[in-house]
Amino acid sequence: MSKPSHVLVVFGDPPLRRTINATLRNLGYQRVHAVENGVEAFQWLESGQRVDVVITSLRMTRLDGFELLEKLRSQPATKSLPVILVAGKATEQLVAQAIETDADGYLLMPFTPADLDRRIDELMERRTKPSLYQQLLLSGQATLEAAPQESIMWFREAVHENPSNPIGHYWLGQALEKAGLVEEAENAYRKAVELNPLHVKSMDRLKEFYRRSGRTDELYAILVRLYHARPDRRDVALELGPLALAKGDMEQGIACFEFVVGSVRHRPKVLAVILAKFYRFSVLQADVARLALSVYHEAVERDAETAFLLAQILTACGHAPQARDGLVKLLRRSKEFEKSFIIRVHLLLAHIYEKVGIDRLAKEHRDAAKFLQTSQDAAPKPQPQS
Repeated sequence: MSKPSHVLVVFGDPPLRRTINATLRNLGYQRVHAVENGVEAFQWLESGQRVDVVITSLRMTRLDGFELLEKLRSQPATKSLPVILVAGKATEQLVAQAIETDADGYLLMPFTPADLDRRIDELMERRTKPSLYQQLLLSGQATLEAAPQESIMWFREAVHENPSNPIGHYWLGQALEKAGLVEEAENAYRKAVELNPLHVKSMDRLKEFYRRSGRTDELYAILVRLYHARPDRRDVALELGPLALAKGDMEQGIACFEFVVGSVRHRPKVLAVILAKFYRFSVLQADVARLALSVYHEAVERDAETAFLLAQILTACGHAPQARDGLVKLLRRSKEFEKSFIIRVHLLLAHIYEKVGIDRLAKEHRDAAKFLQTSQDAAPKPQPQS
């Protein structure tokens, strides 16, 4: 089989990038272009340059291998571009991410020139001479949007042809969802996960089913499996953490909490949203209050909505005096905000004063909120222009 004409090499490590480049040329690949990160790779592709196969490392400073792959798969022009990931070692997370981002395969270091040549040949062979199973999948994918019932037929044939491959079951689930056959789709995703416990895409779909139908136990179980497969996914940890704490799994819940707040400690808006999901659990209230206080004063000065959310959290965690001080500062700048926001500030201050038994001040703030609400309701509504 003739070698692919144009190879794009994406490696952050300069010596390794040069080695891969030279190796490919020695193997007979004449048109090799090497770049150091995913951003440069995508710029090369967007410039209209022809690329037949991409070989990319995982770790790069700008747009790493998986981020590049996700971006390629999201663009119609590059959706089907063959991509080989090069990794230092195989881990469960690597396999799960490869499945999730539709990698064509991966190569583990160290490898020989023959290993690299063989992997590219195998990939191109599958692309130019797909098996019956692959042809059935391609037919189903081609009709999925316009004719889901037809795609169901193709995917059922694919599953019949290769019942042990989770990919066919996943795509069958996609088609069944499109056709509104939710229960059958769920069974297809379950089968995919049964065949490959790291099939993240199927677990993501099951997560949505369980959440929508209120099946908390099943949602918890699939989130645990997802977090095990992809411990780097903050969205999973953010959903799993509160659920684990509610179920009494303190170790899992605290681990999720520490992970999600780890890199957002100095981003008040994001941190506030995260803390709002955890503050009600007594085991974490001291940590939540400490983190909220660390960004509260900055939020009061720069982001009133975030400051208000943090004030609610602090009040619930037993730090009402600190919350009150920030809210009073916001009231002093009331002309900067909508009446609806100032009403909420007055009501929260009334709640704080009620908690500490200062009924006079609580009443003053409730009366102020009532007055603002009445004036807001009485204000003439803007008329639509004819």
